[in-house]
Amino acid sequence: MLSVKVEDYGETEDQMHYVNYRVSDLTEKELDFLLNNLEGETIVEDGDLLLNIFYSRKFFPFASDDAHFKLEDFIKREEIEMTYFIASFLEDMK
Repeated sequence: MLSVKVEDYGETEDQMHYVNYRVSDLTEKELDFLLNNLEGETIVEDGDLLLNIFYSRKFFPFASDDAHFKLEDFIKREEIEMTYFIASFLEDMK
């Protein structure tokens, strides 16, 4: 079962927001499929997929005031949502 963790997030100098995800427990076939089909910056590190997604402030998952008070909850929710997205994306592989 794949695992997604938020590694880092923040704002770039040009005011774009980003989230770096680490996707683990992928087969080699799944990893190759994601590398060739996902949008965003992707690299492989120690067998894990590192995915960097850029967001405008409007769509940045950690932009709300509530995110600052319940950061752990927002991070966990983002990990769950990205897990679901990647699992659904991998369904296209079959």
